[in-house]
Amino acid sequence: MKITQQFGLNFDLQFLLSALVAALTVGGKALGKGIANNQSTGIVHAVGIILNKFSRD
Repeated sequence: MKITQQFGLNFDLQFLLSALVAALTVGGKALGKGIANNQSTGIVHAVGIILNKFSRD
């Protein structure tokens, strides 16, 4: 509501902006899941290398 008041937008535009943000969030999560499923071994390996650099040994 503060965004609509600040920019003088009506309710319909606020609803459309909220729907767009929700769609991008859900779509981004779905895309991320696909990448994670296909590249899981490489991701775990890369994270292991990065965490190894912060090791206190």
